[in-house]
Amino acid sequence: MAISKYKRFDPARLLHPESLMLSGGATALGARLLANLQAGGFRGPLGTDDAPHEAADLTLIADAPADVPAALRRAAALNTRGAIVLSQCPDLRAQAREAGVRVLGAHSFGLVVPSLGLNASPFASVPGKGRVALIGQSSSIARTVIDWAVPNGVGFSHLIGIGGNADVGFGLVLDHVCRDPNTVAIMLEIDRLRNPKAFFSAARAAARLRPVVAVAPGVRLRDEHGGSYEALEAAMSRAGVLLTGGVAEFLAAAETLTRVKPARAESLAIITNSVSLGRLAADEALKNGITLSKLSPETKAVLALTLGREPPEGPIFAGKETPTRLADLAALLSPVPEVGGILVIHAPTGDDDHAVIEALIACAKTVKIPLLIAAMGEAQGLEHRHRLSQARLACFDMPEHAIAGFRHLLRNRRNRAAARELPDSEVLTISPNTASVAGRIEAARAMGHEALVQDDALAIINAYHIPVIQTSHAKTPEEAGEAALALGFPAVIKLYHPDMPSTRLEGTVALDLHDQHAVILAARAIQTRLAEQGLPWVGTEFVVQTQAPRGTALRIHVNDHPVMGPIIGFGPGGGDRASVIGLTPELPPLNLNLAHALIKRSCVAPLLAAHRGQAAAKLDDVAKTLVRVSQLIIDTPDIAMLDLDPIFANEHGVVAASARIQLRPAGTSRPPMIISPYPVELVSHYGAKGQSFTIRPIRPEDADAHAAMLTRFTPEDMRYRFFSPMRQLPPEQIARLTDVDYVREMAMIAVRNSTGETMGVARLVRDDTDGLSAEFAVAVEPAGKGSGIGSALMRAIIEWGRAQGVKEITGQILADNAPMLAFIKRLGFAISRIPDEPDIVEATLHT
Repeated sequence: MAISKYKRFDPARLLHPESLMLSGGATALGARLLANLQAGGFRGPLGTDDAPHEAADLTLIADAPADVPAALRRAAALNTRGAIVLSQCPDLRAQAREAGVRVLGAHSFGLVVPSLGLNASPFASVPGKGRVALIGQSSSIARTVIDWAVPNGVGFSHLIGIGGNADVGFGLVLDHVCRDPNTVAIMLEIDRLRNPKAFFSAARAAARLRPVVAVAPGVRLRDEHGGSYEALEAAMSRAGVLLTGGVAEFLAAAETLTRVKPARAESLAIITNSVSLGRLAADEALKNGITLSKLSPETKAVLALTLGREPPEGPIFAGKETPTRLADLAALLSPVPEVGGILVIHAPTGDDDHAVIEALIACAKTVKIPLLIAAMGEAQGLEHRHRLSQARLACFDMPEHAIAGFRHLLRNRRNRAAARELPDSEVLTISPNTASVAGRIEAARAMGHEALVQDDALAIINAYHIPVIQTSHAKTPEEAGEAALALGFPAVIKLYHPDMPSTRLEGTVALDLHDQHAVILAARAIQTRLAEQGLPWVGTEFVVQTQAPRGTALRIHVNDHPVMGPIIGFGPGGGDRASVIGLTPELPPLNLNLAHALIKRSCVAPLLAAHRGQAAAKLDDVAKTLVRVSQLIIDTPDIAMLDLDPIFANEHGVVAASARIQLRPAGTSRPPMIISPYPVELVSHYGAKGQSFTIRPIRPEDADAHAAMLTRFTPEDMRYRFFSPMRQLPPEQIARLTDVDYVREMAMIAVRNSTGETMGVARLVRDDTDGLSAEFAVAVEPAGKGSGIGSALMRAIIEWGRAQGVKEITGQILADNAPMLAFIKRLGFAISRIPDEPDIVEATLHT
């Protein structure tokens, strides 16, 4: 479809409309919509079936399902390009495309924008103006959020019903909302993702700018094989989104992220007027991995002036005699560096409760760290919480809910810290023997096998330079003895068959064999075991290996998820091969930073540290093994499942002792990876003036080199590139510029081969509506100008855009940037003035 047709659709007009058209006002749903629109106070033009409005920003469709296609055609005839379908419509995507109208729905709960007085929803009661956005699919959960928000005084910038996600989905809506200056936090309720890749790309971009919290009903219910929730949690975490496990946790996270200051540190101080409640809260915090603040002697001495004694370790008991004491202690702890956040627990005591709450409200104005208040009870406690909510404080009915909120605050803090952290520049060079891998897979398929076990599987991972145990095959016990003698002792002997089940037969493995005779006896025992079970020997062999070195047994398991593609699980080895419980999931592609983070999150991490006289394992080698497995999965879509169990890790490195690979059926394809791997196929080389350069896509590890390049820019270069006279960019911005998704955005850099320095960069960001248009930027450091690398970078980025279906590339240039204007004209761009912007021109290229 031509780009000009889509240019008539503007997401801002759909989600922030100034004029409306209501179709289907005669239906019960339409009548309810009309009443809510009129009651909400929307001041823009509102057309109806009887009095249509031409070129409305948004058409609301409440017609009966059979009449929806005709309503879409009428909207197109009235020159409206955006609609929300609140009715059911089984084939909405096709109907909308045929009409040329972009739609939210079907069965959307509508759109609420309080700042516009717009209530285009079936909800009679909606929150007031605020700074939270809710994007979801379930009208019931939306009603639940509204019912929580209204009495608690939580205002919203948007409530947007995605509905059936037939056309305009989460990706485009997130792109719009995350750029809204009136939105400081985003709540997502996700039932079904039509385009997971687009969603996670948009979610990742949104989470860099503001907190995003999500709930996904039914993930475990629809999970046939186990691990789906954990996989989704890993994917969300990778995007910077906080995934919650239920509605209560969803609302607690929203309460905390929208009303509480960022955590200064990861420790929590608990102040309470009830010893028992304080201890229960401390138990809950410790159970959830939250550290209780350890107060310094100086801090204890200060608190003693108020308490009359030094507080013990753990919760601080304020007593019940002085109404203001909870607030006084919170104020005293606010500037203390060892306290990251404060939880105040108030149990009703009687007549002085009102004074306690008012003191906390007054105190909150001076507290510079997170202050969470658990106001207990339902009689007086409900009134107290209502008063605290009116004062816009984070209040909870139970300490457990407050602690859940603080935990989400910490997760958000860690995500933001990770976004600011510039990764190490080290990139693992793998150089695999892909021909060997392809040959073994081809041979297995030729023999009708879809499973590769033992030496075939070990040979494939060894092709990616993962160390493996030395292995030999033998047909008889005597041959097994000879093989063990050649490999060395101690030895291990295992039964082998191409169709070996994933769960080994009992008694078919013998370990720690110290001489040839022991190997022969063990092999005969295995044969006897088979005979006792009535199993044929035909086709079976022995696998003989050297004994694995002492170390921690690990497991790396990779399997497909139907929505999120391959999932890498990491954890302890030697358990039930049929179960993935205990494995920590992550998504490929992995780099060394991500691999180390996965190791740290896993339950096996303590065993890799020095313990019980055992030296610490070589974590760098474990991380490299994870990265190599990730690359193997990326390069080999034939692999449906890979299981390395066990891998032994010690102070000398890692070695894989056993492996299984399951091939996907011939002719079937792998589920798409939601995070694009590094596009190595785009790497090229360029030479000029006796120097050689590598033109390649940027990656996160280029952050330091990218920051260094910007320091070599002249002040004029910086003004031309960023339209303002800045000296340097903050780490968050450097991380943002170097960590792109290779789908919506691409950045190509020129690296001088002799020094490894980044000399220039060209960037292309695709339009978030349909990807048919894109915006470019290009910059070359002074020493690289005149070498032609700017042209090489632009040609590379234009070619990438063309391959992605981009039809139009534009870019804004300062009008006094004569060198850039001349350069861009030589590449075929047309230059035009921008109305009301005398200092800026626009360059356009139709591809």
